Amino acid sequence: MNNHIKRYHKSFIGIRQFGLDNSADFPAGSIGALQFAEISAVIDLINQLAGEQVQGFGDARFAFNSKAVARDELRGEMDGIADIAPSMAYEFPGIELKFRYRRNLSDADLLAKARAFHAEAQAYKDDFIRYELNSRFLENLLAAIEFFENSLGAPATATAEQVAATAELDAALRRGMIARNILNGVVKQKYKNNVGKLNAWKSASHIERTGKKDDGTDNG
Repeated sequence: MNNHIKRYHKSFIGIRQFGLDNSADFPAGSIGALQFAEISAVIDLINQLAGEQVQGFGDARFAFNSKAVARDELRGEMDGIADIAPSMAYEFPGIELKFRYRRNLSDADLLAKARAFHAEAQAYKDDFIRYELNSRFLENLLAAIEFFENSLGAPATATAEQVAATAELDAALRRGMIARNILNGVVKQKYKNNVGKLNAWKSASHIERTGKKDDGTDNG
């Protein structure tokens, strides 16, 4: 929840409390009662969405970390093959050229190269094992390929969830501001001859200002 939303959230909480303190003046079904209920619902929604937004940030960080782990694991499996291949070149001339790759490949190119490694190594499986490569190196490489491939979509998904929560927060804020603006007129009319109540309302519905230019949403 950014500072902008926090300021309005604080105002909504003040408005809710004002409604509770003066509920007798706003009977069930009245415009005032309905808008105070809307404010309460908006507060609950903002609390929920703020948690989802934070979770989205956390999931995105976790997803990017998981992707990095998957990339390292895939490179580790490929390195094992690439390191042994030059030693096999005396018996199989040119084999080292089949299992060579650059470390700075893009995700897509790294995935394509890993698949090429897996396909090319099929014909030399027994020979790689003879040169002391793990007997399950092909299975391990395939598992690393699948792990890395599955990790590629995770950051985008987590980031999309965070963006969605942020958009819903903005919509909830708009709902709250509409209810506040309606209540501003209703409360001022209700207590037009009660200075104490009007001052209490002004304090409760006040929105703290920042150093930035007023956005025009405060009708208090």
